[in-house]
Amino acid sequence: MKWLNYFMVFVSITLLSCSSENGKSDAYGNIESDDVTISAEVGGRLLELRIDEGFKVDVNQLIGIVDTIPQILKLNQLKAQLNASKAKLQGIDAQIAVQDEQISVLKKELDRVKRLLADSAATQRQLDDIEGKYNIAVRQRTTFDAQRSGVLAEIDAVAAQIAQADDLLKRCKIVSPISGIVLSRYTNTGELITVGRPICRIANLETVYARVYIDETQLPQFTIGRKVKVLTDTSKGELKEDMGEIAWVASEAEFTPKIIQTRNERVNLVYAVKVRIHNPNGYFKIGMPVEVRIGD
Repeated sequence: MKWLNYFMVFVSITLLSCSSENGKSDAYGNIESDDVTISAEVGGRLLELRIDEGFKVDVNQLIGIVDTIPQILKLNQLKAQLNASKAKLQGIDAQIAVQDEQISVLKKELDRVKRLLADSAATQRQLDDIEGKYNIAVRQRTTFDAQRSGVLAEIDAVAAQIAQADDLLKRCKIVSPISGIVLSRYTNTGELITVGRPICRIANLETVYARVYIDETQLPQFTIGRKVKVLTDTSKGELKEDMGEIAWVASEAEFTPKIIQTRNERVNLVYAVKVRIHNPNGYFKIGMPVEVRIGD
């Protein structure tokens, strides 16, 4: 009977060893997310930063303000310049109206002198005088037209600068382009920042991705859109099971990352796979190790 007890213990140990093998899982990897790094679009002093690491933000939510005084002063200067150009345009339009009236009078006088000359009631000199005045008035009208075109171009240029300054003023307000959680904050209130300097990093953790790796023989099983089981460790030593969907399969192979323990260690080249996982309760964290199992 003693040998029978030893045999039962051996069988139990063997079965326990077999049941605890990770060979049941088809792929291994870690959790990652789609994150966005928000950078400054305008240089200046950061007057206010309303977020910190771990804060939840909504799309288009105001999270910070860069000093707006320089932009406001520039905008006011350009608006004053625009008003001056418009006033110049009004003056030219008034001169053009007077000139048009003068040309109309000279044209009538020129026609009258021509008729008198035809009846021998006027001299050629009188005709030459009035004709010269008329031609000079027409040339002056052309000069006013050129001046008006120049002022209109000046107004368009200033208006474009105003639009640019107004856009920069709006960009002094730092807003979140997505809804998510603040993962990192890189600046503090009161710091002088430059254009392009990172402010914070935000990730949408309601949907995360498990990046896992498979060998060439598994490619037929891992098809985009297929439902899979995602397994994670628990404090009780058991595996928690969730569902995911294959969202992407790499088209090129790569060397196995050092942090990944694959099922077959003899395989050096693997293919990356992304599994989409809904994470409304925030259970999955970035960097969390996971296993993926193909369902029946």
